[in-house]
Amino acid sequence: MMRNFLIRLPRNVKRSLLILVDVVSIFIVFWSALMIRSGSIFIPSEGYQLTNASGEDFYLAFAIITLITIPVFVMTRLYRSIMRYISLETYIKIVKATVISSLLSAVTIVYMGLPIPRTSILIYFVLMTMIMFYTRFTARNYLLNIKLHNHKNIFIYGVDESSQKVSEILKNTNDFNIVAFLSNDKKLNKTTVSEIPVYMSYSIEDLVKKYLIDEIIVMPEKSGSIQKHILKELESVQTKLRKIPNLNKIAKGIITAQDIKKIEIEDLLGREAVKSDPYLLKSCIENKIVLVTGCGGSIGSELSKQIIMLKPKSLLLVEQSEYFLYEIMQELNDIKKKKNINVPILSYQGSVGDEEFMSSVFLNKIDTVYHAAANKHVPLVEQNPVAAIKTNILGTHMLATMSYKNNVENFVLVSSDKAVRPTNIMGATKRFSEIILQSLQDQVNTLSANICRTKFCMVRFGNVLDTSGSVVPLFRKQIKNGGPVTVTDPEVIRYFMTIEEASELVIQAGSLSKGGDVFLLEMGQPVNILNLAKQMITLSGYEIKSNDNPLGDIEIEITGLREGEKLYEELLIGDNVKNTIHKHIMSAVEEKLTYEEVNHYIKKFKNISTSSTKKEIKELLQESIRSNLALKDNVVDIHQS
Repeated sequence: MMRNFLIRLPRNVKRSLLILVDVVSIFIVFWSALMIRSGSIFIPSEGYQLTNASGEDFYLAFAIITLITIPVFVMTRLYRSIMRYISLETYIKIVKATVISSLLSAVTIVYMGLPIPRTSILIYFVLMTMIMFYTRFTARNYLLNIKLHNHKNIFIYGVDESSQKVSEILKNTNDFNIVAFLSNDKKLNKTTVSEIPVYMSYSIEDLVKKYLIDEIIVMPEKSGSIQKHILKELESVQTKLRKIPNLNKIAKGIITAQDIKKIEIEDLLGREAVKSDPYLLKSCIENKIVLVTGCGGSIGSELSKQIIMLKPKSLLLVEQSEYFLYEIMQELNDIKKKKNINVPILSYQGSVGDEEFMSSVFLNKIDTVYHAAANKHVPLVEQNPVAAIKTNILGTHMLATMSYKNNVENFVLVSSDKAVRPTNIMGATKRFSEIILQSLQDQVNTLSANICRTKFCMVRFGNVLDTSGSVVPLFRKQIKNGGPVTVTDPEVIRYFMTIEEASELVIQAGSLSKGGDVFLLEMGQPVNILNLAKQMITLSGYEIKSNDNPLGDIEIEITGLREGEKLYEELLIGDNVKNTIHKHIMSAVEEKLTYEEVNHYIKKFKNISTSSTKKEIKELLQESIRSNLALKDNVVDIHQS
């Protein structure tokens, strides 16, 4: 209780108490030094018999020493070192301060002619140095391992200017007790930075247990990212990892407890976020009438939020769900208010497959269409193939045709890596929606620019973090609930990108499009889902439960591949890929169907109904997506699951 009380005291009160302790120590040490010099015990009020010093002489000498010592301690910043952060630098300060104060005290006492033995000042110096060491060391050990409700023992991983600034800022709060810095640089071992010790990161497991560490704050690199090898090094530690993402706040000296964020899943990807090109972002949006379909979905909502910031002439939103439409409208209105943006927003509730409804939307002279409306969840689409065909194929065909007839400048389809050699109905419907746009582009290219200028393109990317149905929020939920964390197969790998990256890619694709392009993002190395699950568990501060570790916290359960699910995802059907002016965005050239062939299959898809069997639907999809490939054997049969 007393320790907790001391920790919660204001800093000025703590310093005052420390000064009081030092004053008492000065008295005891000075008295002890005189007794050691004389070899006998004496009472201060009765004087000092060895030199015939009176009681008044003793107390005057004590006052002189105190009035010199305390200001010297203040000037050497000895009281700026909080007890919990005592280090070698502090001990050096103590020696310097006691040397200076003892010399000044001796000179003053001799100058005033007080009958105090000079050798007693030397004894005083030795004893004072020792008791200063003792009081600081004892206090540090007493306070170091305190566990409070809002008080966390932490390590800071990284030793640089930013980490020093963070430590100084956090020292001024009652939320964190900075025990030490961590570094993999052997030159820094057993040194101190800002009076905080530096420990080697290879001893992290033992150090966490020894000092009862609650969290480790990982400093980002100058780029703002956290290096993958650091996270790998910290995987085995059963404690929470945090980061400070806002380097600007560090520079300004403004850090709060709220700025200490958990390690996000994007930190595990091992690559930098792809930077956008400002010109490409604005080209198809600024001062244009823009339509976003599926605006309430994960990608559609982020697209809408980014588009409103780019100041279109007006923004049109289409969403089937009233709830999702309401939510995105609220968010966009908040952005408009905060950013003082005056962009008209028109919202339409309805299906992209409803021709009459969409015709009313196209009464607006639309310049750019971002088509994000789709049925995308693989297991649900497998169970509801008719709905997927109506939305993903027939809806896309109707919307693209309407754009073509209304001379829309740019049409961008949000596609999927599952469209490549699809093994499921969702991927097959997305691939055929791509084929629709490619065939329409060929049709446009036969016409004069005065008649039609529409440029169709599509964008493929891998899994988007934190979108609905994504594995990441599922894992987070399972970890929060205590497990098990479910993984379909140990060999499953996926490409990942952030939702901001995905949306920016979609926007920039329209600006890059020459017509009929398939765009994809250079996504780095794929991520093994099993390893991702392990990392998310350990970085959340839990231990994996297994046969080898039955006392662990959270178990990983292998459930088997779902119907239509691939082990490996791809972004390209063939090897014919071209660079664009954006170094991280590529354009693929792929075989396609003619406009007439597409219309032939569209008629067949329109005849699909709820009475159609799943086998019939799969056979038609298989026929339609195979017929556009020169090497049919390269296609994985979607009957395989």
